[in-house]
Amino acid sequence: MIQRIPMLLILLLAFRLDSADTGKVKFNGTAYDLETGNLLYKDFHEEIWENGKHARSIITYKDPEGKIFAKKRIDFSKNRTLPDFQLEDSRDGYLEGGTLQNGNSVKLFVRKRSEDSIQEKIIDGGVLSSLDGGFDYFVIDHWEELISGKKIKLNFLVPSERDKFQFSLEKIKEGEYSGKPALFLKLKIDSAILSVFVKPIDLVYDIQSKRIMEFKGTSNINDENGKSHKVKIVYGFR
Repeated sequence: MIQRIPMLLILLLAFRLDSADTGKVKFNGTAYDLETGNLLYKDFHEEIWENGKHARSIITYKDPEGKIFAKKRIDFSKNRTLPDFQLEDSRDGYLEGGTLQNGNSVKLFVRKRSEDSIQEKIIDGGVLSSLDGGFDYFVIDHWEELISGKKIKLNFLVPSERDKFQFSLEKIKEGEYSGKPALFLKLKIDSAILSVFVKPIDLVYDIQSKRIMEFKGTSNINDENGKSHKVKIVYGFR
């Protein structure tokens, strides 16, 4: 079954500056355990902008004591919804990523632990697809449809499974979050069987800036037992 849905991800383009030309944009996310509320980790994002475009991102993950335990690099130069990326966790050697090949073909790869071999597979990304941090650009590309209440179907590529899965993304409501007008979205897998194991993900976006403010669901970061955390992540500038 799907163990990890790399969202978060999904969350790497939050707090972009539309006026950015060349330079860096920095922000961070704070992840709390969804049940206990305990601090689990923080992710520190650095976006590199070149000639008015988001070229790549570097994300550093730190534990509650401030120790770095994982890093991710994302390259948006080929495709902003299907970016090349690689995440490596130094605690157990977990490695996952994806690279865009010809057309919409994507090579997905994963290594469960440092002593394991890398498993990889090339799949057809298809249309209306996203991979890792490219999800946020998918949201932006379909912003008006989502605001209007339209349900959007998309293929989400999951490196840990070397496969893609169909999800539905739709508006739950418009309301207020931290004093700002916000769009509340829900992302859920379409398969009735897999929905038993893959729970919906709740997202909150600032309507004015289209910046993500909160994420609730399965993280792309493991706990000490190698299972994905269930988290609430709150985003802000640093």
